[in-house]
Amino acid sequence: MRALLRDARPGMAAELLTRPFTIRGVVEHGAKLGRTLGFPTANMTLGDYVRPAYGVYAVQVVLPSGERVDGVANLGIRPMIEPPVELLETWLMDWQGDLYGQTLDVQLVAYLRPEMKLNGLDALKAQIAADATAARHMLKGG
Repeated sequence: MRALLRDARPGMAAELLTRPFTIRGVVEHGAKLGRTLGFPTANMTLGDYVRPAYGVYAVQVVLPSGERVDGVANLGIRPMIEPPVELLETWLMDWQGDLYGQTLDVQLVAYLRPEMKLNGLDALKAQIAADATAARHMLKGG
């Protein structure tokens, strides 16, 4: 299972686990860059977990209320932001609200792509939109 996660194969890991690999954490304040780009993220530091491959994932987020929300998440060191800090940054698509201080379960459903450094914030915004489109497709069974 650990090798599958390191190899960016969360779907196969979920088959072994009989459930999606889930990262549970408390939402913390971040740099608020996602908010200025139109993609506010719930930022969580990683606990004592096996480190899945760094990159962008289609995710399902379980809120404290039990509600499930589709999302797209970057797990890694955020190569566009200085200094690099390891975080799980999750944008909950089609959802708004305040999650600071709340515990979320972020289920890794599908690996979309590796982390990459892009040429500026406009390129980052366009890539996040493309990642969201890919995540929606994967989460609908695509």
